[in-house]
Amino acid sequence: MNGTDLGLDYGRMLDLLGIEAQLLTAATHDAHPDAPVWSASGRTLGQTVRHLGDLCEDVLCWLGSAEVERPWQLPERPELREVTSRFAVRLAGLLAEFGSRPPHDPCPTWWPEQHEVRFWLRRMLHATTVHRVDVQTAAGVARTEIEADVAADGVDEALRVWFGHRLQALGITASRASSVGVHVAGRNWLVTADQRGTAVVGSDDVAATTPDAVVGGDAAAVYLWMWGRLPNRAVEISGDPDAVAQLWGLLQLATR
Repeated sequence: MNGTDLGLDYGRMLDLLGIEAQLLTAATHDAHPDAPVWSASGRTLGQTVRHLGDLCEDVLCWLGSAEVERPWQLPERPELREVTSRFAVRLAGLLAEFGSRPPHDPCPTWWPEQHEVRFWLRRMLHATTVHRVDVQTAAGVARTEIEADVAADGVDEALRVWFGHRLQALGITASRASSVGVHVAGRNWLVTADQRGTAVVGSDDVAATTPDAVVGGDAAAVYLWMWGRLPNRAVEISGDPDAVAQLWGLLQLATR
């Protein structure tokens, strides 16, 4: 198992990505492109699908795929079916690319701890899952549940990749020193932030570290809360509310 993530099976992630893409596409049927998405993204339904299509093209470029030598040109004001078709085609290309390469096949990434194809499959699984939730919510479709271990892996990615690395890459630091314990589905992390930077470590006993605050609860709820898709009341919070607010705010800056 790679020590930088929870080790979801590569083949399972590949299957899950295909399922998430189908759920998202199905939710666009009879949906209005201007339906607002209640989340930190601030996008509409149509803008969300277009953004995810852009992300597919970006990842295909990182993977060196010949499929995107000529980017898909959309009209200035495309219809929802056009952006959905582009997403579906590009996602299918990604699935084929991922399926033809082993998980540890070297490739460029923007996370210094992992330069392998596996990084991009994990990244696209979580991006598609979060935006599938956006599209289902905006379309008024019942939200499909996220399995606990998948959500826990998403929490790990949000903390280690975005909070632990992306903030420093952007030059963003905390306004005050704080520590927050995060625990879901039998997994624990200790997150620290101050004016010098951020750090994330796995901890077998977060309580023993006495952090300023603790965030926990249902894994899917914590996962979506970290991505700004659920309010504070969806998770269990104890301790210093300012430490939790700083963690949440920094995550939104890292992932926007």
